[in-house]
Amino acid sequence: MTPVPDYKVRKHFPPGPRQQPLVGNLKDIPSGGNEWDAYEALGKKCGSDVVYFNALGSHLVVLNKFEAARELLDKKGSIYSSRPRLVMINELWGWDWNLIMMPLGKAFQAYRKVVQQEFQPSVVAESHRIIMARETIAMLGRLMKTPDHLPEHLKQMAGATIMAITYGHHVTSADDEFVALAEAVREHAEKTPGSSIVDVIPLLKYLPSWFPGAQFQRDAEIMRRLSLDMRLAPYNAVKKLIDYGTAVPSIITRLIQSESPLEGVPAGEFAMNAAGVIYSATVSALLNFALAMSLYPEVQERAQQDLDRVVGRDRLPTFEDRQELPYVSNLVKETLRWKAVSPLALLLTARCNSAMLHDESVYTSPHEFDPNRYNPTPKRPTGEPDPSRAAFGFGRRICPGRYFADDALFLAIACMLHVFKISDPSESRERAQVQWSSGLVSVPSPFPYKIIPRFSGAQDLSRVSERCIMKATR
Repeated sequence: MTPVPDYKVRKHFPPGPRQQPLVGNLKDIPSGGNEWDAYEALGKKCGSDVVYFNALGSHLVVLNKFEAARELLDKKGSIYSSRPRLVMINELWGWDWNLIMMPLGKAFQAYRKVVQQEFQPSVVAESHRIIMARETIAMLGRLMKTPDHLPEHLKQMAGATIMAITYGHHVTSADDEFVALAEAVREHAEKTPGSSIVDVIPLLKYLPSWFPGAQFQRDAEIMRRLSLDMRLAPYNAVKKLIDYGTAVPSIITRLIQSESPLEGVPAGEFAMNAAGVIYSATVSALLNFALAMSLYPEVQERAQQDLDRVVGRDRLPTFEDRQELPYVSNLVKETLRWKAVSPLALLLTARCNSAMLHDESVYTSPHEFDPNRYNPTPKRPTGEPDPSRAAFGFGRRICPGRYFADDALFLAIACMLHVFKISDPSESRERAQVQWSSGLVSVPSPFPYKIIPRFSGAQDLSRVSERCIMKATR
């Protein structure tokens, strides 16, 4: 065996940490939480926006800057927008059906085409907004009764919205079977793709689950079973309703009853592609919003002044109010930028969204929550860049549900701000104790908060609005 100089091995790759014999950069790849911060720090240490790792022959390129991501993923998307086949997710979890992990090809194109059709702006406005309004108002009523259960109420709202749109299923309780399945899968998926040892050493997938140290096999068995239940249970329920002639119109009913169904695309698998990520991302973003409001009361007060001026106190905000509520719209943008819902996105490259959205050369005081940053200034006539350009992805992998997500976040945030005051019960701006999970979607750890009605008629307002919206959706 002849040693090959490191510079000869690396000369065609971007800069990165120096590789060790045999294992390469195995010890340099971050794990254990907040990996996005570690990747950003490694980029600065290497003096490059694009960083290369080689771990036991597995190649990883990390993109820390928007310009680098746009150059590779927008302009050269046919090369860099596919997905690696991960042993844990694709094989042990059985997630080949998942659009997020699907490589470019005919199946990807077919799935994505239908998702885009069902979540294009006109369809969202005509078909989905009424359901968003119904479930948002229902969430306000539950939050009014038990304000100390914010995460549970947000999960029920997000689950009820996506289940109604996807399956025509009306969620009526917090212990709904299908929402519980989606939440169980979300909890088990809180791992960074590729972080498992089996992705680095694929031969380990042959270890039996009882073997010492094979906890990943036991976890994968649970995830595989939950994922299968999540795909089949609501789908089979809808098929029975179709047979009985009582199914409510939904994405699934349209797919099943279509005269020209998608070739090779099972309707049940498509449905979970539409439902899974939207559910998790909505919950994460709204928890980040609530945390920000508890830490930045002046931002909350400024938004509420605009809501009082535009909406008044005899009704709730609607989508039609958005044009007159630019500060609230900017607050939605800042929620997406301040804490990225998907801080790491794995392709053939890893896109470090957190680093892009906290780039000090792009955003002033990037770790502060400031909706005013998007307003025009003499130095920046167009304001600071819209974070959705990174938050929703690039090129062929840009999120097809971005219009739906933007509408859902705006309505929920505007209504919560209008009805409630969110504060830190300790009256402290300390946030060091809050940690964010590492996974396909990142969620903050539990944090202290206090939620109270903002004015005397708030409780009646949400109750009357709920009755009106229920009549409209019958």
